[in-house]
Amino acid sequence: MLNFLDIYERALQGPIMTEQDFDLKVFMPALKQVTKQYGIQYDKENPVPSNDADADNLFRAAVDFLSRCGIYCQNTNRVMQFTQAEILQAVNEATGRCFAGEGDDARVFGMRKPDDPKVPWLHVGSGIVCTTEEMFTNLVEGYGSIAEASSISICALDTLRGIPVMAGSPAEIYAAIRGIKIGREALRRAGRPGLPIMNLISTSASAVTTIAASAAQFGLRPTDGWLVGAISEMKIDFGAMNKIAYLLNWGANVGAETSPILGGYAGGPASTAVVSTAYILMGLLVHKGKYQLTFPIHFRYGCSSPRDVLWVVAASCQAASRNIPMPVIWLGYMAAGPCTKMYFYEAAAYLLTATTSGAPSVQTPHPAKAVKIDGITPMEARFGVAMGTAAAKLNRQQANELVRQLLAKYESQIETAPTGSRYQECFNATTGKPGDEYVRLYDEVTNELAQMGLEIGD
Repeated sequence: MLNFLDIYERALQGPIMTEQDFDLKVFMPALKQVTKQYGIQYDKENPVPSNDADADNLFRAAVDFLSRCGIYCQNTNRVMQFTQAEILQAVNEATGRCFAGEGDDARVFGMRKPDDPKVPWLHVGSGIVCTTEEMFTNLVEGYGSIAEASSISICALDTLRGIPVMAGSPAEIYAAIRGIKIGREALRRAGRPGLPIMNLISTSASAVTTIAASAAQFGLRPTDGWLVGAISEMKIDFGAMNKIAYLLNWGANVGAETSPILGGYAGGPASTAVVSTAYILMGLLVHKGKYQLTFPIHFRYGCSSPRDVLWVVAASCQAASRNIPMPVIWLGYMAAGPCTKMYFYEAAAYLLTATTSGAPSVQTPHPAKAVKIDGITPMEARFGVAMGTAAAKLNRQQANELVRQLLAKYESQIETAPTGSRYQECFNATTGKPGDEYVRLYDEVTNELAQMGLEIGD
């Protein structure tokens, strides 16, 4: 198997071209050819397909596409190229396991298959910006208090003592270290000191801050997880590669982070499904990831809940879970915000789609496209855990019918979705408890889902 220095060497020796030429003369033609050659087709009427042969065909298409396209390195303006044999070797040698957490919270993050009754790894929380340390603490403590949670994402700080946190600045280093300390202390308060933090480092945009704040004395462990992002589409830079080099030498868990964009260079649903599956291969081959976080989104709407994006999630999740031993966290961005019915309809549709398609893990669907500051609460995490557990009891055909019913409730409102409430507007900022209005709304929605035949536990 190619090691990381082999990968880096290809970033120095591959064919040289401009980024625009890569997009227009390599990426797009290869994607169009492969999508047509393998007959990948979008089924608008069935957002959760259930044909295993189609899933396996999509996997083969993704392998072929990655071998034709390669990965573009923005720093060297070169294309890292790989043969199908090299890609398949990475797949064959993958373990499909990630060891995360410490003490009572140490677990093995493993694989699932489509229609698998096993409950997925339940990843809670988000890296959405918090404006106060008190709110940060309440959120993380609230997430950690969810007994079923397998791992956690912690918030990001955008200011420190009123000083803006800018990428690569001294303030970013201070804020990243501070965020880690707050997160660890909040987890201790929740009685979950060993719960793995798997969105590191949420307050860091630069490689230098990630490396600096990862020093063990600040509270992180190799059994936590670091997200290292690819650049859409099928690109990487030295910042990401520097993080990977550091983390591999430490023996820490690298999480490849990818976001295929439907309606951008990736094209429509069929071709975006090819790209989405190819990204899972990239995470194994280039990032040397122990796990992956992926969130397909819509270029126009900025969210993951439209019908065509749900189909991309289902198709690529099935292709990956059947053929690629990589534990993947599937994350959705919802159009509506906290304390709205629409958010829960969207989140239910997304979690049904991913879970029944074999998602090894699902994460708390992010409200308000993850752009609303203070725009998340533990209530969404609670729903994500309950919904992910309930969805594991269903198969793809059952999920498909439920998702179609849910789409009828929100699909026409995606462009005008309500942004909802901020944390401090629907939770008590002192006690960290939800307000009565939000509790009533939550109970109302779960009762409505129960009438549809979907039993959501507490």
